[in-house]
Amino acid sequence: MFFFYFCIIKEHNVCMVKDYLYYLFDFDLTLADSSRGIVMCFTHVLQRHGYQDVTEMQIKRTIGKTLEESFSILTGVSNPEQLAAWKLEYTKEADIYMNDNTVLFPETVSVLTKLKEQGAKLAIISTKYRYRIQGVMDRYFPKDFIDVIIGGEDVKVAKPDPRGVKVALKKLKAKKKLALYVGDSTVDAETAQNAGIDFCGVLNGLTTFDELAVYPHRQILNDLTLLPLLQKDTVIGVSRFNTNPAKWNVKRRAFNIKQIRGRQSKPLENPERHVCQNCGDVYEGDFCSSCGQPAKTERITLKNSFTNFLSSFFSIDSGFLHTIHELWYRPGYMVTDFIQGKRKPYYKPFSLLIVMAALYIVAAHLFDPKSVGNDSNGLSRIGYQIDSLVTKSNPAPTDSLQLSSNDWQEAQEDHNENEYTDDNGAKITAWINEHTGPGTYFYAIKDLLGGWFDNNQAFLFILTIPFYLIGVRRAFRHTRVNKRLNMGEYVFAFGYFGSQLMMKDIAMIPFTGSELAPKLFASASTTINMLIEFLLMIRNFKQLYRIDWWTALKGTVKTFIIMLSSIIILIVLIITLIVLITTMFTA
Repeated sequence: MFFFYFCIIKEHNVCMVKDYLYYLFDFDLTLADSSRGIVMCFTHVLQRHGYQDVTEMQIKRTIGKTLEESFSILTGVSNPEQLAAWKLEYTKEADIYMNDNTVLFPETVSVLTKLKEQGAKLAIISTKYRYRIQGVMDRYFPKDFIDVIIGGEDVKVAKPDPRGVKVALKKLKAKKKLALYVGDSTVDAETAQNAGIDFCGVLNGLTTFDELAVYPHRQILNDLTLLPLLQKDTVIGVSRFNTNPAKWNVKRRAFNIKQIRGRQSKPLENPERHVCQNCGDVYEGDFCSSCGQPAKTERITLKNSFTNFLSSFFSIDSGFLHTIHELWYRPGYMVTDFIQGKRKPYYKPFSLLIVMAALYIVAAHLFDPKSVGNDSNGLSRIGYQIDSLVTKSNPAPTDSLQLSSNDWQEAQEDHNENEYTDDNGAKITAWINEHTGPGTYFYAIKDLLGGWFDNNQAFLFILTIPFYLIGVRRAFRHTRVNKRLNMGEYVFAFGYFGSQLMMKDIAMIPFTGSELAPKLFASASTTINMLIEFLLMIRNFKQLYRIDWWTALKGTVKTFIIMLSSIIILIVLIITLIVLITTMFTA
């Protein structure tokens, strides 16, 4: 009887399992877009051996197969020795180009993170070498985030043979009933079928819905986004009729991938040997290894003459405009590239911040000459209030009357000589007698610092960086990507973000800092500026940490709250200290 009840309970528990506990993924075109690197490596090898007519689409159609199979399909060659030699050449090319030209799909990080949070175990099974997969994944995740990686070197027979899946299941100590294989090609579908586990297809690659639907499958999805919702006893609302992505969805994904990639290094245009026209050395490639002169020297035209003039006059290299473009187009991804070592294409962050601050001052003077300048009137008031603090103890000001420099000079003379030549002088002197004390002193300091900070926008943002860092490290401490940035890397990141915000301020000047600006817009300029800055930082953090919009919004709100709270606390402490010191000197 006990055994009977035990069997019923055990079977009931198995039936109650709703979620998959083990997820096995293909890599290329399932988790990552490596098509650019694959096409580049195949093209180099094939063209080297005279196969000039192989198209990019033909190469992409072979992704997922072994290198020998791919070369055989593309060339018609079946000689094992020749295919092995081409494979060796491909491997050398891949060591140079592959990882730099491989990026995870936009949703991959968030989906894998979600699955981990649900308690799932993750594995990757691919014909690609394990160390290449590990190198890409280490850019986005901690070292042991993926539980098992099975590469092409780990099994003797490649997919669709199920050996790789079986090895992964054995290492995971997983049951087939609780495992799901996710892939983009018919090879993956066959692999899952041969291994006897459930299959989920994704349309990230070139394989169509109809091609995948021929094989047994739990679901066929546009991409990985809905994968965490897929359970053994439920069906996600995706049918044959809405699974094929619409044109706008394809364009959106292509745009996201292009954002993540950024500008890629081009393959060698001149792989043959050259004689340098400058120093006479013989070299291979696009640049002379001795003096650095390009192999291809363009004819002098009016266009490149103008470019050369701007570069010489402003002492700004070609990376300046490219960096500005990247800061608006893909700021978070650009910062990640810079931190990971891609430095040459980009202008240095704090040099850029200083240049932007200078351009801000020039633009402010052009649109409103009175908006930026030294507040000499503020200096006069501070000097006068210091004297007043030492000699008098009058109440704080009750209004904010502003006086010109001439008025202040006349007022001081009238006050010192105690002579009232006319009613105006008497009124000014009376105002001075009424408005002396600590309150006016701090008011004058505020005016002076406000004018100084208007002239030193870059320095002002640099001062706020420590407060941003306090907020960011606290708000985004649970993220996976770029969580382990050190303080120096964060400082460089916010140097770029500060330049972005400075560009925003420059673009806003015609609408907020000019007499021609609409009154309603100008009066709300502070609120609008803060809102735009807030939205920009949401986008920056979304790209920097590879998170979704909602998580980025919550993290940005926390960052601003912590940052502003820290600044307020510091200001209160400084004011308290000043008051205490002032009280000690006037006691």
